[in-house]
Amino acid sequence: MGKYKISIASLGAEFLLLSWPANISVELSEELLAFEKFITHNLSKFILATNPAYVSLCIRYNNKISFAELKKLLLDAYLNFDVNIVETKKYWEIPVCYHRKLGPDLLECAHRTSLTLETLIELHTKPFYRIYFIGFLPGFLYLGGLDKQLFIPRKETPRTKVPKGAVGIAGQQTGIYPQASPGGWQLIGQTKVELFHPNQIPPTPFQPGDYLKFKAITLEEFKTATHLPILKTKEADA
Repeated sequence: MGKYKISIASLGAEFLLLSWPANISVELSEELLAFEKFITHNLSKFILATNPAYVSLCIRYNNKISFAELKKLLLDAYLNFDVNIVETKKYWEIPVCYHRKLGPDLLECAHRTSLTLETLIELHTKPFYRIYFIGFLPGFLYLGGLDKQLFIPRKETPRTKVPKGAVGIAGQQTGIYPQASPGGWQLIGQTKVELFHPNQIPPTPFQPGDYLKFKAITLEEFKTATHLPILKTKEADA
């Protein structure tokens, strides 16, 4: 049985949204992903696709069932599913070069947070970041676990082009730009790891519920760094 009081709203023809009325947390995310797995297995004849977020789950369904009928099935399922479904987690290591040539906002971030460059980099590479969901751009990972000392607002004027692989922080989040795009995050480094492969199935090796850790490398190491993410065994409780 689920631990929260969820709500279900229609998003128009063939789409609906399940919402959890709670703050972002690992516990809630575990339940959300477990419920997603449960319904995609048990209601597969109706559900075409699912897309998780921090506290919501978007569902696309077919015309074999009405919104009202599916809403009832989902609410009944939420009362009966096993919250303790074990999700397979993977632990990834991403090499990042924290250098002013690749992180144009690195010095400004250190100044605004009153940290030395060494401490800023140490704080950014220390956590295991949880991948909550993927969105915004194909392969863009929404990560949780940024140290509070690194909370910093977005840039007042966004850049018209952020390079592929740029690592940034903004507000309570950190992330990697999987493609070149406009963006307003504070850029503190860069990686060569490919996050999205449009011609592969699946197109990204990362999944919600996985964990990711950044590893600092030098500028010389960056020049020869791998484009592949490094799969690690679990080194610590995330």
